Amino acid sequence: MPETPTDHPLTDQALARLRKLAEGNGLAPEKIELIESQEKVYALEGITRLVPFCERNNARYPGPPRKDRRVVADAGELATEIQRKQEAFNADKDWLKPAMEDLRAAPSQGWGLDGAKITLREKSAALAVFETCPACQGRKQLACENCQGQGAVSCPQCQGRGQELCTICAGTGQNPAKPGTICLICNGRRYIPCRICRSAGRIPCPVCQGRGGVTCSRCNGTGGMTEETVLVCGVGINFKLNSKDLPSGLRRGLDRIGIANLAKGHADIKLIEPEKDKDPDTLEDSDKGSSVTVRYETKLPYADLKVRFGGARAVLVNVFGKRGLLMGVPAFLDQSLKPWRDKLKQAAAGAVPIDDALKARAMRDALALELSGQGQIANLRRLYSVGLSPAAAQDILLDMRRALGRLTRHVRAGAAMAAVLAGSGLLAAFLLLPLHAAMTQSWPWMAGLMLDLAVLALVMGLGWISLGKAAQWVLSRRFPKLKISLHRDTGYIGYGMLLGIFAAWIAILLLAPDRPLWFSYLIGR
Repeated sequence: MPETPTDHPLTDQALARLRKLAEGNGLAPEKIELIESQEKVYALEGITRLVPFCERNNARYPGPPRKDRRVVADAGELATEIQRKQEAFNADKDWLKPAMEDLRAAPSQGWGLDGAKITLREKSAALAVFETCPACQGRKQLACENCQGQGAVSCPQCQGRGQELCTICAGTGQNPAKPGTICLICNGRRYIPCRICRSAGRIPCPVCQGRGGVTCSRCNGTGGMTEETVLVCGVGINFKLNSKDLPSGLRRGLDRIGIANLAKGHADIKLIEPEKDKDPDTLEDSDKGSSVTVRYETKLPYADLKVRFGGARAVLVNVFGKRGLLMGVPAFLDQSLKPWRDKLKQAAAGAVPIDDALKARAMRDALALELSGQGQIANLRRLYSVGLSPAAAQDILLDMRRALGRLTRHVRAGAAMAAVLAGSGLLAAFLLLPLHAAMTQSWPWMAGLMLDLAVLALVMGLGWISLGKAAQWVLSRRFPKLKISLHRDTGYIGYGMLLGIFAAWIAILLLAPDRPLWFSYLIGR
């Protein structure tokens, strides 16, 4: 049931925050009027059910048991021991104390934790039995099917005869160079000793390499198989929020931040000592009588405010939790900032000075973000999380960026021209050196290309830095009290400077009397 507080801390906090946002942004703080306030503290009940479990994970693999497994005599003893441990865990009720210790150690003492499991290592067990491999009977090998375990097979060259046809006379027994005479190699016998088996008629089996057997594929040559059972005992955690008749705004707040995040400063949560489950009908048959319920008492302040912004129609604003999360606040700053937003657009077009747009605090905040290199919409929205729409924040930052670019445009253009001239001079001095010609003519063409590209990148980088420094210098003189970042968007002028330096680099290479080997290779000359 909700409790009505004696004061209105959420209401006062929300009004103070809204009026602070309005201050200096075209809307007088007193123009934010509170019409009506309904502030209450709601008691939410969280229920966590702790259900013990013992899960069996069976595995069978070749080789001996792992080092951390307890080995028993046979499979019968393995099944008996696992069953005994499982029954002992279900019969004893001493799992609650370690489970509660883990629950209290969890963030927010386990509030909102659902579907998680607490594993009790001291109650779990890993047992295994090592049995002789039924395939190889512990011999670690199986008889080779290719040679039937003999280690040798008939020679494919002589078909086991130990002799093959003479390779000179092709089995005729006559000298092919002198027909009618005896072959000098086989002496007219037509056959010679087999070159493959050396007259033995058999060769080592190519499958088992003459061993007569192959490694047992079932046990991987270990001679045995391990059957293991890992018994994992612990406690399952099931959480639910047991509260009804909550205002729609409060439910939206719960959905927005998540029930589990209530403990992060939004509500006061107290864990109540667990008690034996009084509702066993909700459990599975295997769990009846073993579940324990943990309850949480939660005090969550919430307020519904009816507020009028600057004479407009009153709207309903929701204030959620101790941190005063505001919901339903209209984008009232979009309208109150409109005169200065229009001025900023004109400044971006060069029609008015940028100072005309900086009389609003939000505009000065946007200026500070842009100058410091943090001109992202998320950063401005962090300052104005309510009251300013994302579209308006994006427009303000974009127009501010354009206005600052126009403010530094002439200086950046001059710096870009100077950078192109200076860069062209540096590149010419380097590329026209006799040493450069000697190196790039004698080096591999790829190495010469990498050297020249590195020098080009260095010159471009120096030009880019000089352009940023020029813009930084102008802005620091114009806004001496603000932090100016060197890393600024130099716009089309910067890209034009890079293109000019690159064009100068190509022109110098074309006009050089001794062109680098890589350049001649690429242009096909």
